Amino acid sequence: MFLLAVALLSGLMLTGDLIQLTAGGGTVFSMSFLGMENNGGEVIQRLWPMTVILAVVPLLALVTIFLYKKRSLQMRLTMLVLLLSLGTLILGAFYVLMFDRKIDVNIIWKVKVLFPLITAILAWLAWRAILKDEVRVRSYDRLR
Repeated sequence: MFLLAVALLSGLMLTGDLIQLTAGGGTVFSMSFLGMENNGGEVIQRLWPMTVILAVVPLLALVTIFLYKKRSLQMRLTMLVLLLSLGTLILGAFYVLMFDRKIDVNIIWKVKVLFPLITAILAWLAWRAILKDEVRVRSYDRLR
């Protein structure tokens, strides 16, 4: 259940703007899945690491759901999803700070900024649930 929520929330990050930045003169820049865009929707800078991470997290979460028979691999991939979600936060902050250094901008926060943090928390909860299942299965094996 948690991994499905991770896949859905991280899939929503592939659409629309993540953050909007306003510069002097009414220029509006937005950070999206494709990169930094200007007012007209033209991509002015590609953010390849961010694009790759945003594409990999929902796919990895969906793959992890179907690995229920291999719980140790499922736990590792869930931890990778958690780390990639936190990496999205760090990378997004890095890009915004670097863009702010080039041009003095004001940040307009969107709700989608919180999605990587929420997906990281949900991935951690999924990891704990998988761990509990693994402990339960091992205890049943011990009883036989």
